[in-house]
Amino acid sequence: MRKALFSAVCTISMIAAASATHAEMSFDVNLAKSFCEDKWTKRGVLDGNMFNYCMGQQTNGYAEAMYLHEKYKSIEPVELIDDVVTFALDKWASHRKYQFNMVAYEIEQQGEAYLNLEYELNTGGISAEIYNLCKDKWLRPNEPKWNMVEYCTEK
Repeated sequence: MRKALFSAVCTISMIAAASATHAEMSFDVNLAKSFCEDKWTKRGVLDGNMFNYCMGQQTNGYAEAMYLHEKYKSIEPVELIDDVVTFALDKWASHRKYQFNMVAYEIEQQGEAYLNLEYELNTGGISAEIYNLCKDKWLRPNEPKWNMVEYCTEK
């Protein structure tokens, strides 16, 4: 089972490498494997079932992140989704904490929050003044926390 899963992960990785439109978001099988092994090894013994579950979360997360990137790529300004993806990767896809399911979660949280804010702003649900105050409070370079901007406008 572990070999079959590893083979599937390698296939996904090769497909991702071939995709020029998503070059900034590639899946590193070795980092995923290392994270899952570290997480599910206790006193030198790897829990194979949990390792396989973890690797499944990684590959499913990568597929979901790619789907979400495609879903949100039409948001204007175009850089917005790229900033969100970079933020999610920096936060959740490092050498010590490689969790692609969390990358996908972060992309969805920020993308949906932005769309909610734009809708509320365009329909008069929030004022431009409140929107801009909250943006100034919560958005930082390399930290597009649209979910916090949305939360701020609800208070």
